[in-house]
Amino acid sequence: MLTLLVIAPSAMIHQDVLMRQIRQFTKAIATLLGQSHREQPDETLRMIDQACKDHLDGSAEALRTLPPSTLLELCHEGNRFVPEAAESLAQTLQEMGEAHRERDEPEKAGACFARSLILYRRMLEDPDAPVSWQIGTTVAALSERVDSFPVDDAAQDALDALRNAD
Repeated sequence: MLTLLVIAPSAMIHQDVLMRQIRQFTKAIATLLGQSHREQPDETLRMIDQACKDHLDGSAEALRTLPPSTLLELCHEGNRFVPEAAESLAQTLQEMGEAHRERDEPEKAGACFARSLILYRRMLEDPDAPVSWQIGTTVAALSERVDSFPVDDAAQDALDALRNAD
């Protein structure tokens, strides 16, 4: 599990550190995604894992298996939702899902796609989130992926809750 996710009594300090780590992670992931390693899923996963280790004090596996509620907590600064953090994590999880799909690892792919979809749907709930016109297409594609792959119970429960809230 990501070590930075333990929120102690000094939550404000931890939250500031967390947001700094997420912003650094966002920059690293933007560079990684720009290098397109789609034909090399092992390399994609290795690079994402390294970015998680360097910036989040965790691993790609920890990110893939985080409880959805904890994943959403990563996207808050105090009581404020930070859509940029959600988008960065969602893009990362989507890339991880594609890499796991290429490696024929359906459970891992499903976990990544589901968590990515949860983050994108949360962004759509925020009226102040600056979302791209492409987000609808992304959500539709991820919804199809989630329907095509096995999804763990925690992610499925979170997706069901989001669907029922609509």
